Amino acid sequence: MKKKKRYIVILAALGVYVVIMLLVLGKDLLIPSKDKLTLIVGDETIWTLENDNWTNVTNSSTIASLNWKQYKVYLDNKAFGKYYLWKNDNKWYVFDKNKKAVTTDGNILAYDANYDVKVKNFSTKNIRNYYHVEKMLEKNNLSTSSKYTVASETSIDIDNDGQNETFYFISNAFSLDYNPSKIFSFVFMVKNSKIYPMYTDIAPNMTNNGCKPYLSAVLDIDKDNIYEMVVSCGKYSTDKPVDMLYKLTDNEFKIIISNQ
Repeated sequence: MKKKKRYIVILAALGVYVVIMLLVLGKDLLIPSKDKLTLIVGDETIWTLENDNWTNVTNSSTIASLNWKQYKVYLDNKAFGKYYLWKNDNKWYVFDKNKKAVTTDGNILAYDANYDVKVKNFSTKNIRNYYHVEKMLEKNNLSTSSKYTVASETSIDIDNDGQNETFYFISNAFSLDYNPSKIFSFVFMVKNSKIYPMYTDIAPNMTNNGCKPYLSAVLDIDKDNIYEMVVSCGKYSTDKPVDMLYKLTDNEFKIIISNQ
C-alpha cells in the first residue's frame, strides 16, 4: 500500500512539473499568437498575419476594407512616416492626417500591426567578385561564361551576429542582344564562404519567360531578431511581379508566403 501511494505521489509531482513547464516554456504551443499584421509590398501585394496564419489578400472587398487606415510607410526602404493609404486603379495613394494627398517617389512598403516590426534599410550594387556566382552556375550545369541581365549584390547582417552576409541576384532573362538556350534566375546567400540557395529558376528559353529577381524588403516580422526578406521577380511586360517572403530556418531559406 505504501509503495502504491509513493507511485501516486511521484506521478502527481511529475504531472505538476509538466504543467508548469508547458506554462513557462511552451505557452506559445497552447495559446495562439495574438500578433496581427497587414503588410503591403508595392502596389500588387497584400499579406495579413493573424493567429499565426498568413493570407495573401486578393479579394476586392477585403482590399477595400484596408483603405483609409493608417500605416507605417517606407519609400525605397527608408522610413517615410505614418500615413493613410487608399488603393485605386491598382495603385496605393498616400494621405496625411488631414486626408490631403502626399506626393511620393519610390517603391512603397507599408504595414499596420499591433506590435513593432523592424525594417532594415539596404543598398544594392553591381557584383564585384563572380567566384560564388560561377560556383552556382557550375552546380546547375550552366556555363560560367553566361551573360547577365541582372548581376547585383547586397550585404546585410540578416541574423544579427555582427557579420554581414552577401546576397547575390543573378539572371539572364529578357536579354536583347543574345539568345541563351536556357533562362535562369538565382538568389542566394554566402556566409563564411558557404552558399545558401534561396530562389532558383531554370527553364528552356521560350518567348519572354523567366524573371528578373530583386530585393524588395528586409524586416523582422516575428520578433526573433532574425530578418525575413521579401524577394521579388519582375515579369515581362504587364505581368505583375512575384513577391515571396523568405525566412532563414535551420540554415535553409523557406518561403513563408507569396502573392501567387
